[in-house]
This record gives sequence, C-alpha cells and structure tokens, in this order.
Amino acid sequence: MPFGRDYHHRIAERPARESARPAKGNAGRNLVHAADHNARVILEALRRQSVLTRQELAALTGLTAPGITNIIKRQIAAGLIHEVTRIAAGARAAGFTIEPAGALAMGVDIDAEMVSAVVIDLAGHVLVREQAKAASTAGSDVIEAVRAVMASARAALTAGQSERLLGVGVAGAAEPERLAEALAPLPVICERDTACSVIGERIYGAPPPDGSFVQILFGESVRAGLMIRGTLYDGTSHRAGLVGLMRTGQDGKLLDEAASLAGIAPLIARHEASGVDPDRFMEMLDAPGRKTVEAWIDQTASHLLDAIVAISGFIAPTVIFIGGRIPRDLVEELVDRLMASRAQRMLGPLMPRWLPPIMPATLGRDSVIIGASALPFLEYLLPDPRRPADHRVIVDEPADA
Repeated sequence: MPFGRDYHHRIAERPARESARPAKGNAGRNLVHAADHNARVILEALRRQSVLTRQELAALTGLTAPGITNIIKRQIAAGLIHEVTRIAAGARAAGFTIEPAGALAMGVDIDAEMVSAVVIDLAGHVLVREQAKAASTAGSDVIEAVRAVMASARAALTAGQSERLLGVGVAGAAEPERLAEALAPLPVICERDTACSVIGERIYGAPPPDGSFVQILFGESVRAGLMIRGTLYDGTSHRAGLVGLMRTGQDGKLLDEAASLAGIAPLIARHEASGVDPDRFMEMLDAPGRKTVEAWIDQTASHLLDAIVAISGFIAPTVIFIGGRIPRDLVEELVDRLMASRAQRMLGPLMPRWLPPIMPATLGRDSVIIGASALPFLEYLLPDPRRPADHRVIVDEPADA
C-alpha cells in the first residue's frame, strides 16, 4: 500500500494554503475529496480517543459501517492503525487504534540564530531532538544550520523510520522558497511561529473543548496565535495577532516596548548555557537577577492585561495561554501575576466578568516546535485547522471501494 503523499493521490496536487478556497455548500464535492476527508476524520478520532470500535466510530463520525470498514482497511494496509481486542462487560469486540510509528514528521524552529529540530511520531512523542546555532541571522547561514540539524536528526533515525518521515514543518522561516529548495526532496511546510504555537496546542496539547483559544508568545515582539472554534485565524496577509503594536498601560507604551525580553534575555541565555534544566530559571537566579526579573514581570503583567482585555472583548476565547521560547517557571510566575490582576480588574463596576482564565501553554517552550512538527501530518493525514472544513455532509464511499 502506498504511503505518505500517495496515500490519497489528490494530495500531491493540493493547493497551497494561500490559494486554497473552501467549497461552498456541496459544490465541487466528489468521492475522491470525500474519501480524503473521511480518512482524516477517522484517523483523528482514533488519535484522540485511543481505541474505538466500528460502531463507536460510526457514532462519532456519522459514517456507515461499510464506509468505515473501507477506510480502516486502507489505513491498516498503510501501517497507520492496527486492530486490538477490547473486552467490555464480558464481551469481546474488535477495536482500532493508531500506530504511532506509522508516520513520522520533523519540526524545525528558527529563532534568530538558534535552530532546533525534533522528530515526532503520530502520537506526538518526541523521538529525536537536535539544536545548532547559525553563524548569523543571514538567510544562507540559517539555511546551513537547518541543514545541519536535519542531517543530525535523520542520522538518529533507523532506515525504517526514515521511510516513514512525511516531511518537515518549519516555524519562523524568513525565506521559505530557498529553504524548500535546500531541503528537497523532503516536502517543506512553513508557517509563522504563532500559527505553529496554536496548532501544537490544538493537536497535542490540552485545548478547550470548543477549540477557541489564544496563545501569546514572547520573543523579539509580543504576538498572539488565534484559534477560533478549532480553526486557525490569521487575518489578511497573515497579520492577525500583532498585539505588540497595541498601546497599553497608563503610560501608553507599545506592548512590544513594555514587555520586551531585552532586559532579561542575558539572564535566560546564561541559565540555558549552564546546562541546568531550562525550565528551572527562577530558582537559580541570584538576588540582583531576581530583582530584574520581578520588575519585568510587574511591568509586563500590567501592560499585557490591557491587551488581554481587548482580545477578550473582540473574540471572547475560552482560555488564553501564555508561552513562547522562555522558561516555564517564568511563565508560571507571570501567569500568577496576570490572574491576580485579572481578579482585581473584574471587581470594578465597569469591567466585564467574562475575562477568560489565563494559563501557561500546555506544551511550554515546545509549543512552537511541536506545532511545526505537526504540519506534515496536517498536510497529508489529519484534519487541518488551517483550512476551514468544507465537508459539512460526509459522503460514504461505495461499499466495494
């Protein structure tokens, strides 16, 4: 059974996200498109629910048993799922679950000169992790560092694993065309780091049941990824979420200025170079360092809450996650300060009482790179939150398909 892009032959001709247009109503649907959509839905249901019988899959997806049987046969042949026996109430039933090693994907995160790579399986387990520092932020130097981490990551895979590698997802690529050329023949899918962060949370984190949340990232600027009812929203020319350009606080500072990491970046870099757990940052600070970081938390929280109020007023997400490539314990202290400020704000007579809870990103500093790793799975195997669903009515395949 063919694997990867040939699993459904139409995938090789799938339009880029910028040019894709969802079908309206039932227009343009055919059994090839329906088969691809249905296969993605089945695989996602098994990925999220662990083990399901045909009857349970039918109840979840609306497909008939014959249609599910056809899809299951193809996915077993492709090595994506396998059959297990489940015993419930003394009765044996055939269940199905994903085969984590059935598909692998690589994620690359480009953060200035630092280039990181991971390889994950279909269940989201990290199998390989590599990192390198580019000579500079120039495009050619960054591409060379990407090549280096990719080569190291692929060398750590077995021959069988390499055959199951679907492609490479890249976060933060400034020159995607050059990168795609450099990494050929592997397919390369590039996205902004904010998009990758919410995709990671949506696929492998703990998103709210309604799929509506915002994730705020700190870096050279303060940006937000927006997921609305399970679909990525990135606005015109992918410019949604540039919250760092908002003027906030009583002094009216740009959020990018008020929440800049410049003052504490040397402390974070020194801690990461020490070899200690990168998420145990706060407890390792000396007294002057702690004072500097506390001042950053105070200023950032007071200004960021204004942005959170604005975001909540316009799109009312179920939860706001705070994350990025910074230590988890720093995020946790910032979240504690934000939640205390939120509670005070909500006591006021003019403040709304629907401000969402604020939480650390489930995947922590890995949210961006895990989201990048998920991109090949979304391109070829799983429902893609970057593209609104256009199959409102699921069409079964013929029973003999």
